[in-house]
Parts: sequence; C-alpha cells; structure tokens
Amino acid sequence: MFAMQSLISTFEGISLTGLEETKAQLMSRVESKHLMTLSQCRRLVQALADSYRVLEIQDIRIGRYETIYYDTPSFLSYNQHHNGKSNRFKLRLRHYNTSGDTYLEVKKKDNKGSTEKKRMKTAWSSAGFLPEQAEFLRLALPCDCQTFHPVIRTIYNRLTLVSTESPERITFDTGISFDDGQHVISYPDLVIGEIKYEKGIKNSTAHQAIHAMGIKKRSFSKYCIGVSLLYTRLKHNRFKENLLYLTRITNGGGVSC
Repeated sequence: MFAMQSLISTFEGISLTGLEETKAQLMSRVESKHLMTLSQCRRLVQALADSYRVLEIQDIRIGRYETIYYDTPSFLSYNQHHNGKSNRFKLRLRHYNTSGDTYLEVKKKDNKGSTEKKRMKTAWSSAGFLPEQAEFLRLALPCDCQTFHPVIRTIYNRLTLVSTESPERITFDTGISFDDGQHVISYPDLVIGEIKYEKGIKNSTAHQAIHAMGIKKRSFSKYCIGVSLLYTRLKHNRFKENLLYLTRITNGGGVSC
C-alpha cells in the first residue's frame, strides 16, 4: 500500500465532481477486466502517469470498499452467470469508507456485453430491505427482492485513475478478501484491474499499456469467485480457469482464516 501511495503522489488529482464533469462516471458502459500481481500493477500505473488523473476524495487517493452481495437460496444470480445467461444481474450493497456513502445497486449485463448500473443512496445494514429500498428494487430488479439475502461480503482497497483523453477510467482493487460470515479468504498479492469505458472507444492508453505488458483480458466476477471459494458445493466449472490462475499468481492460493 505504501509503495502505491508513493507512486501516485505525483499524479494530478480529480474530485468526484470533476469525474462527473468528464462523463467518466459511466453508469452505462463496457468493461474490460485484467488480473495481475502488485508488481505488475505498479509498473502499469507508472506507465499511465501522463494520461490519467487519480480520483481523490477528502484528500484520500486509495479508498476502502465494503460490499454485501445478495442472492436467492438457489443462488439465482450466481447460476445465471455460471450458465452463461447473456442478460443477467447482481444485487449488492456497497459502502465507500472514504466518503461514508452507501448505495444499494443493481448491476445488469446485457447480451451485447454492455453493463448498466442503477443505484440509490441508503444506509448500511445487512438486515432486511427497508420500504424505500424495496420500492427501488421493485423497479430495478426483475424479480422479488424479498427472496434475496446476504451471501458474501467483500472488502478491498481501490485506486481509480481517470483518463484525460476520453470518457474512461481504470480501477485497481487490491487486498481483496471474501467473507461468508464463517470463513474469510484473502488475496494480498492479487490486483483486479478494470477498464470502464464508453462503447466505441478502442486502443486507449490503458488498453495499449496492458497489451504491451502481456496482461490478458479475463472475464472475472468478484461475486462469482467469492461464491466459488466459499460455497464449494455449488458448480464452478465456468470459473475454474480463474480459480487456477489465482492459485498460480498467489503461490498456492489465498490466505484462509
């Protein structure tokens, strides 16, 4: 963490308001995910210094995110993804430690590969849905929210870089852990990089730098990987390649406790 803080200290900062003005908030977008080690991440961030600003909230440049993912007893959302359903969704409650804000979010992916996110600002709670939350979900979720309950919690640190050239940002999630209330699995050396960009944008500086480093694009869902790790009774053939990759780059697997 300290090495990364030092590395981004020379980057120009950008506020949340500035992010909205650049149109890089991108509630509707295309995403490209890439797994890498901390060492690779540092080299990549260094390569982006001239073309990206770092998101800064209350003078903090690396924020902590805590997310609760919800699913049905039959793991509807998980199985939609595992079975390759083209129109699928995930339901989550996300808390941003830096700003203190919490949002209830429905994230949908369509059959054209685009991602749309709908959200409402709310309070942090792992209990049942409040009336105003249920009303939001009635419109945003394609099924009854009362069938959903907390399944896993993820915690990680996020660095966000915002392009100075186009509506695009790239996030780097580090120190991720998965928790089902009984077990915790952590990956301290893993970085999940995600380029979020407007449809039609190609060959951005970030894409070029990642390609030059030989870091491949991967389909990767924190929720699905977390469920695969913690609910081993569920089928996870679709995610085996990523699970094996995690084992390979982290010298045998995550830290369990």
